[in-house]
Amino acid sequence: MGDISEIKKRAVNTPDNYVGKQRQDLYRYAAVRIKDAINKGFYLEAIAIIESLIADRLESRFSRLLGEDYSYKTLGQLVKKAKTVEIDPILKGLVVIELDKWRNARNASLHEMVKLAEGEVRSWQDRMNALEPIAKEGARLFRKIDVRVNSLRRNKSREALKKI
Repeated sequence: MGDISEIKKRAVNTPDNYVGKQRQDLYRYAAVRIKDAINKGFYLEAIAIIESLIADRLESRFSRLLGEDYSYKTLGQLVKKAKTVEIDPILKGLVVIELDKWRNARNASLHEMVKLAEGEVRSWQDRMNALEPIAKEGARLFRKIDVRVNSLRRNKSREALKKI
């Protein structure tokens, strides 16, 4: 089977559907779940949800910039795309520098939870403890990206209204 992005397309809000409301509800529940997961020490869960939120924000932004659907991408694909299509220097910096750094830390932690390098002595608890700052940084980074994407969308809407 091919790449999932060839199969699925991002749902778009229109006056005739409830996609905006559904997405808003999902974001609200995700925020509650992330906070709860971090508070309870379920950092892997928090990181997975944060990644989905960040990807959704960036897929929305890049779909707008490209004028076509650009969804169901990995964070690595989104960082690469930001380098070529993002026109806002603040958002581009957030993605290319901060998100890429977080993505690398996230990848190393998630994909190496049970791998043991020669000479390594980190316990399971050491590994779990290392996830806490990654989860918290991801939540902080999502908020920054979300605020910037929403700000850019509002500014574009204002510009369009001025032309009327």
